[in-house]
Amino acid sequence: MNILKRILFIIMLLAIAGVDFLIYWNIRLYNHAGDLKDSEGKIEVLNKANQFYPFNDLVYYELGKAYYVLGSQNLTDRTKSESYLQESIDNYEYSIRLNPASYLAHYRLAETINIISYISPPEGLSAFEEYKKVALLLGHNHPFFYEVGKILLSRWNELSEEERDFTIEVLERIAAEKNNEKLQSLMQIWDMEVKDYNVMQRLLPEDAWIYRMYARFLGEKSLSLEERHKFLARAEHLEFETAKNRFVSGENELLYYRVKEAFNQFNSCLDILRRIRFYQNLTSQNLIDLSEFNELQKRVFLNLAKCRIEEGAEFKEVEDYIYKYLSYEDKVSAVNELESYLTRRNIIKEKLDPDFDNLDHLYFQMFLYFKQSRYRDIARVGRLLQQSLVVIPEERKKSYIKILHLIGDSLQKLDFVYDASEFYLKAQEIETDNLDTLLKLLQNYERLGETAKIENIKEEMEKVISSQDIDMKNRTINKGQSISRKIILDGREIQLDLYFRSIQAGIKPLLAVLFNDQVVYEDYLQRESISIPLVSKAGENTVQIVAVNRPAELIGIRWKTSD
Repeated sequence: MNILKRILFIIMLLAIAGVDFLIYWNIRLYNHAGDLKDSEGKIEVLNKANQFYPFNDLVYYELGKAYYVLGSQNLTDRTKSESYLQESIDNYEYSIRLNPASYLAHYRLAETINIISYISPPEGLSAFEEYKKVALLLGHNHPFFYEVGKILLSRWNELSEEERDFTIEVLERIAAEKNNEKLQSLMQIWDMEVKDYNVMQRLLPEDAWIYRMYARFLGEKSLSLEERHKFLARAEHLEFETAKNRFVSGENELLYYRVKEAFNQFNSCLDILRRIRFYQNLTSQNLIDLSEFNELQKRVFLNLAKCRIEEGAEFKEVEDYIYKYLSYEDKVSAVNELESYLTRRNIIKEKLDPDFDNLDHLYFQMFLYFKQSRYRDIARVGRLLQQSLVVIPEERKKSYIKILHLIGDSLQKLDFVYDASEFYLKAQEIETDNLDTLLKLLQNYERLGETAKIENIKEEMEKVISSQDIDMKNRTINKGQSISRKIILDGREIQLDLYFRSIQAGIKPLLAVLFNDQVVYEDYLQRESISIPLVSKAGENTVQIVAVNRPAELIGIRWKTSD
């Protein structure tokens, strides 16, 4: 019995050694075939490898590749090419039977099915099903997953509804990577093969950066303006939501007195808000509520000032934030609260102190009083000013003029219109071409009904306001670039006209026009001029023209009042 066991053991060892020997030669021939450049020679070696051991899926995979090359090289001979390609398919299928998880075999099989379909569509085989298996076998970060997505998108018009749904799932996972190069490639394929805007709406993730990228692509390719505006509006809405989250994070940091971290969050919030151009105004969407937007800006400015004050900053270092906050804040209770806070931090004095040696502080306290409707207190400063001999240095004249304006405005509120004129005229003596002074005088004389003086002030204003005809000297705006022009206006409604060089045949320039950092126009240039009705602000206004898809040549800018 022991002898029989030993014999069986020896036979088993010999069998294992024999199988190992066959596998060894199979692998050796497989490796040798990999060094060969000639496809026919490679096929011969690989077939010999199968004679030793016919269960290596890699050998059949390489046979499939070799027959595929021969089939591709003989496309002019239909019969020969079809025969080679069918051999390729048979070998890939056998390789997959031995190793169903081989994504490469599924991928190559799909490629071969695609080519042979132009000669004679194979029965029972589907390239889509093979690509689908590749996608299901791989993670979305794998290069072949991305290749499958591109191929399926390029064959969009051949796919059934069910196949399109699966393709969208693949493309969604690719787009979610937020890889710039991959997204650009998908958009190019979509433009060439699909051009269905619903497809892009389905596959793009809800991300402001991706939405802006797609909108830029639409503009550069001169595609749907409606879609471009819609996605820019959505991108800005997402950014606004991000800004709100940053603000909340800043408040939480400030609550625990992490002042530096809070300041960074508030500053980041402000940066986002400044990038919003309100593209929703060019659409039917109302995604961002303007009052909510302004409220957030107001609170950001206040908290930025508070962060800097908590770090020990002086008034001069935070005044810009505070003035911007107060430009939005009209509630007396809120201004009272700010005054109390600044007093506790020794930024300002508890009572209005007519210290003419520190005009910046004096103006600020008077401005707070004006916001609180404490006009009589401001008028008293005016009377003290009249009774004092004040020498104003050159560098303080701007502040002094603003103080005179506040006194005049307060006297107007108290219906002392003649007295208000006195302070406005005093301001005009210091700076004759100050537009704010001229506007206040104009309003005052209109209340008094002094026609001659009204006409005189209007003549003075015409010297200050920008020319209604601005020669741009044929300025070229390159693709993706912009030019800006500052225009001094008096706050009335205007019509802005932009003139361009004759439009050449071909793709029309897509131009965006921003007025005071908000988009007011964007369209393809159909004529040599654009007319836009606008509401200006008194003082400096900014016109910015952007060439989105191709260069444009700006000849001139004209404006006229609407009345």
